Amino acid sequence: MTRITILGAGSIAPSEKRFGSGVFIEAEETRLLIDPGPGTIYKLIRLAVNPLSLTAVLISHFHLDHISDLLPLIMMWCYDEEGKPSSQPKNLHLIGPSGLHKLVEQVISIDAFSYLNKPMQVRRFLQIDEMRHGDMRQVGECKITAAEVEHLNGLAYKITHRGKNIVYSGDTVPDQHLIDLAKNCDLLIHECSFPHQQLIGKHTSEKQLAEIAAKTNPRKIAVTHLYPTWSGREHEITEALKQAGIPPENITVAEDLTTVDV
Repeated sequence: MTRITILGAGSIAPSEKRFGSGVFIEAEETRLLIDPGPGTIYKLIRLAVNPLSLTAVLISHFHLDHISDLLPLIMMWCYDEEGKPSSQPKNLHLIGPSGLHKLVEQVISIDAFSYLNKPMQVRRFLQIDEMRHGDMRQVGECKITAAEVEHLNGLAYKITHRGKNIVYSGDTVPDQHLIDLAKNCDLLIHECSFPHQQLIGKHTSEKQLAEIAAKTNPRKIAVTHLYPTWSGREHEITEALKQAGIPPENITVAEDLTTVDV
């Protein structure tokens, strides 16, 4: 069994039940964090998961609600579980779209964060891995496949473990690359930022998500990246997905720390 916890089911605009983005996937000994958005480190601790045990960190794109905990994660990698400086930290494997290496270099090189280079020397343990459309990686017991989506250099990911496929959209408009990646998957984790009549930006509405679900036929679907305008209206997402043929028991409109098993 693979356990998926939606650490952050919201956006940059917080609501009572949702803030930021983040997904934790636990597959045997492999622990993956997708999108270290605001508060993901603390939410892992609430789940009794030591962030230092992560196998890899995947990043879909570079908006702050998806990466704001990245810099604290890099800094904490310099310490052991007791908070003491670590002389030999293990590699921190960062996976993301083109430009990830440049982003990390720029951030750790500015004067205000010079301590990350001296004395912390974070480059010694950073393993930065940029993926492009169609690229695959083996990470622990999981195979990771990337697909480019239309959202400011965004990537969607498929995580395969023991024949089960989990697809994470990141932020995106309806995109054929995502549809091809997600066909007949066991779990589709897809954004639904706004109701259709309020849709703005490169995002997806409930009407569009229902069309995506009809085309991909996922066994289960978890809906994320909800802006506060959805509060009290989440049933509209469920109804749209039911109309697309997804059984209601297989639909999860996620809140922070919602768990799904596949």
